[in-house]
Amino acid sequence: MKRSTIYWICQAAGWSAYMVFVFAMLFIFAGLKDITTEIVLLQFVIGISSLMFSHFFRLFVKKRNWNSLKPKRLWPRAVLAVIILSFIIQAFIHVVIYIIFPLENIYSFNFINFLGYTANTLLVMVIWASIYFIYQMVQNNRQNEIERLELKAALNEAELAILKNQINPHFLFNALNNIRSLILTDPDRARVMVTHISELLRYSIQFNASEKVSLGQEIEIVQDYLQLESIQFNDRLTYSFEIEDSALEVKIPPMAIQLLVENAIKHGISQLSTGGEITVQAKMINEHLRIEVTNDGQLKKKSKREGVGLKNLVERMNILFGQFAELSLENSSEDKVTASLTIPLA
Repeated sequence: MKRSTIYWICQAAGWSAYMVFVFAMLFIFAGLKDITTEIVLLQFVIGISSLMFSHFFRLFVKKRNWNSLKPKRLWPRAVLAVIILSFIIQAFIHVVIYIIFPLENIYSFNFINFLGYTANTLLVMVIWASIYFIYQMVQNNRQNEIERLELKAALNEAELAILKNQINPHFLFNALNNIRSLILTDPDRARVMVTHISELLRYSIQFNASEKVSLGQEIEIVQDYLQLESIQFNDRLTYSFEIEDSALEVKIPPMAIQLLVENAIKHGISQLSTGGEITVQAKMINEHLRIEVTNDGQLKKKSKREGVGLKNLVERMNILFGQFAELSLENSSEDKVTASLTIPLA
């Protein structure tokens, strides 16, 4: 059922119940003989006028977007509007029963009585407005909860997509082949490679349960990854870390630095016959953590190195930090490429 249909059903049922209540009070305190035709018509005018103006008030509220206001900003506006609305409703009722369709045997106009009836109308409209705004607040909270759950689902989906692309199958294939060849010639080195691979796989699997990990945890797995790659590159790959101690506990998206390092090796170091060097830096700048991964090589104009992994990282960053996080990739000198990741602390 449409929300507009439900609204009109509630309006009709609510004001009908109000009119029944008024007639019941008249019957109890005045008796059936005092419920004249004029009294019945008067109550119908009151009921229809209340329904009509409460609807106009709802349209006014929606146009001004009051339903999105915080309670401390909403209620003062609502109270003032309901007071004004009550005067308008009573003025309209009096115009109808005294001028447009004059009712006989109805009390003569008196300003004191007018204020009294306005006070009664105010009480009823306060109840109506309270029900309406409380319902809207409940609906808004429910919608916010739905959006929060959808955001969480999108985050999980993005993380799952990244998990599927974290460990490059080609990298694992080469690593396992190297281990197989080293088992006979250099078993100690082969054992070291197995240890690094197991740590890398364990971290990659476990991180999906967390939205963020500490920079220190991420650096440890990056070290495992680089040690594996340096073995596969026959020591043509060198690397270094420049990490501020104050940055080690800062929370970052898991596998973020590993993705930048993997990207640097795949599109930079592997393209150089003599190999190259990778430098990972992390420092605190103006309430932000800035991570830089610099490698030998140059970006090609036709390729921006935006593979699936980097796109997924950008998506995760947007989910976790909105527009406050930044990822950039550029030629920082004639023979260096730098990937920069900026993450807000708050």
